Amino acid sequence: MAKTAVRKRVLVTGASSGIGETFANWYADHGYDVVLTARNAAELARVATAVRTRGASAEVIVADLSNKEGVEEVGARCGLLDVLVLNAGLTHAAALGMSDRDQLDALAYLMSTGVVRLCELVVPGMVQRGSGDVVIVSSIAAFTPMRKAGPYAAAKSHSTAYARSLALEVHDKGVRVVAVCPGYVQTDLHRRAGLDHLSRKVPKWMWLTSDDVVHATMRALTRNKTVIVPGLVYRLALPFLSSRSAQRVWRRLTRRS
Repeated sequence: MAKTAVRKRVLVTGASSGIGETFANWYADHGYDVVLTARNAAELARVATAVRTRGASAEVIVADLSNKEGVEEVGARCGLLDVLVLNAGLTHAAALGMSDRDQLDALAYLMSTGVVRLCELVVPGMVQRGSGDVVIVSSIAAFTPMRKAGPYAAAKSHSTAYARSLALEVHDKGVRVVAVCPGYVQTDLHRRAGLDHLSRKVPKWMWLTSDDVVHATMRALTRNKTVIVPGLVYRLALPFLSSRSAQRVWRRLTRRS
């Protein structure tokens, strides 16, 4: 009797919309069963339905990854994985001293400390089997100072640095790691953060789509790249983003008035 092929499994965090939803659909289209996690149960159910119409199974874990309880729950429930996509995130902008401790703690856990912890829970299984992919969705903020967004930039710098070190540790054991660091992406993230003015102020040529991010990630995995910046305009601008002139232009583009 022929053996039934075992389908691969991917966990996507922040899967209820935007980049996470696009990753979920891509993996479903390529023969993976998908584990979806985020805080919004209704949106997760919508994404799960779309994944199932693509012929994949979809498991939903409603959890808040901005605290250790949520991360531990996902780590305990997700099972063995072939791919881990760490996409959960938020955009935060506030003047110095205007963010309370709980906000800053949640931001740091969601996009840095919790990323490390979930890898610690999942990646050893990949190493033991000798294969797996880890995708950390970071930001171009990992490479440039951001006025009124220091905690966000710091969290993204942390997760990108962690990706580099993790890749060194597990590459020879069959596990690929990539930190993908996009600039502005057309998702609902900025509106939910009260920054919807950016869609009007930032030129259209500076915006990426979530498909751009996913396709760049897949190319990077194929080429064994550890850190990538999607979009030619961002790759060309990257060496200059920390300059005073670039920072002045950036402030003019992103201010509310």
